[in-house]
Amino acid sequence: MAGTLGPLARGRPRGDLVAAVTAALAEVAEAATVVVAVSGGSDSTALAYLVAEARDDLDLHLVNVRHGLRDDTAEQEVLDVHAAYLGLPLRRVEVDVAPAGEGIEAAARQARYTALAAAATEVGATLVLVGHTADDQAETVLLRAARGTGTDGLGAMPRRRDLDRRIGLFRPLLGLRRTSLRDFLAAEGLPFVDDPTNTDPQVRRSVVRNVVLPALDQVGGDPVGALARLADLSRADAEALDDMAATEMATMVVRVGPIRCLPDARLALLPLALRRRVVRAVLAELLERPLGADAVDRVLALASGAAVDLAGDVRATAGGGWRTIGPPAVQDTPTTALTVPGEVVWPTIGARIVAITPQTDLSQDLAAGQIAFQLAEAWTPPAVRVPGHLVPPGGTSARMSLALGADHGRLEVRSRRPGDRVRTGGGTRRLQDVLIDAGLPRPVRDLWPIVADGSRVVWVPGIAADVETVRDGRAAPRALLVVQSAV
Repeated sequence: MAGTLGPLARGRPRGDLVAAVTAALAEVAEAATVVVAVSGGSDSTALAYLVAEARDDLDLHLVNVRHGLRDDTAEQEVLDVHAAYLGLPLRRVEVDVAPAGEGIEAAARQARYTALAAAATEVGATLVLVGHTADDQAETVLLRAARGTGTDGLGAMPRRRDLDRRIGLFRPLLGLRRTSLRDFLAAEGLPFVDDPTNTDPQVRRSVVRNVVLPALDQVGGDPVGALARLADLSRADAEALDDMAATEMATMVVRVGPIRCLPDARLALLPLALRRRVVRAVLAELLERPLGADAVDRVLALASGAAVDLAGDVRATAGGGWRTIGPPAVQDTPTTALTVPGEVVWPTIGARIVAITPQTDLSQDLAAGQIAFQLAEAWTPPAVRVPGHLVPPGGTSARMSLALGADHGRLEVRSRRPGDRVRTGGGTRRLQDVLIDAGLPRPVRDLWPIVADGSRVVWVPGIAADVETVRDGRAAPRALLVVQSAV
């Protein structure tokens, strides 16, 4: 069950603050090595003392990141006092802040987190504690609301997140107010330094802190508490929607090598919130950094036959009842002869085309049904199981295997070529038309394997097969072609 939403009420006694931090740190392992980020300000100073009191079993290391953006001599003197009083090691790390289009605040934050993660690694810690409070949470909600954020953005700062694959970031004070922490420091006689940027009207967060929140105080009695509760509620809603989207993705998304395919019909049935999350999650699989809401909108707005290039060398297309997301081009796979028996690996889709004969040993990874007779004239192709994830968009599992007769030619596996044609029950047709009618998305057509006998297309796994080959294979089967996973 979830705990109480929002922060502790204002004016709570010292013991309640210690208890709140103790409860917040309950998930931290006993005697764990932990980095405490300190700046000399009130929040991080209170963090160091409250954590030290709440969890005296932890191996704490104070780390101060110096950005070099202003004179911090006063902060350094205060930090020396606290390190000596607490008896804890203090490490100072200097970083260069170089804005790259995101602004000085964002650049400084990224440099700080990178330095903290490195310091944690050096001391053997897997957790970094920072002093963000309920007030910081409220300010973050307002800053994001001013940018037109959605439910995810209103969730603001989670109590815990990853800095990298090994180091976690934890906010034990997120349920406490800045005024409560300052009252605690005053009662304990602990010095701290106010960062001048906290009152700088050129800093957006400073404007929210000193202008917007006080104005909201005239509307509601406790804007910090209300906004922090809003963050908790929004984050819970966002997590529930993410879980629902993940459930939809598990059965909706067809993965063909680097291409992700989404059926338009299934997407259309979803509420917009889930539809957007599914697309966003697919983009996250393919990109190292998240894209904004605009990229998701562009994917969802694509008309059939259209395409749009997104950041990170990713293209989205629509057509044939499918929406695809993946690289704009896939490296060609060379044509490879397919011996019978034998196999060819087709790496672009993570599969192999396997040719089975009566002599093939099915006791290994092909085992899936009937054991073959060893008499050629009586052989019945075995029921080999084809992994469902290998069936292409628009294809069927029934077309994922093909029986061959005795007079098949020299087979090869290759990519489709201009002018390819295939004999169907309705006559010989252009292969491109057959693939379009089947609904195989264009990006998948470019990487899907074709089994051919010279210029004659014998089989397009999951989609179509040469009608004469099908007839001969049914009358007197001598081999079976089947798609299997390459891993």
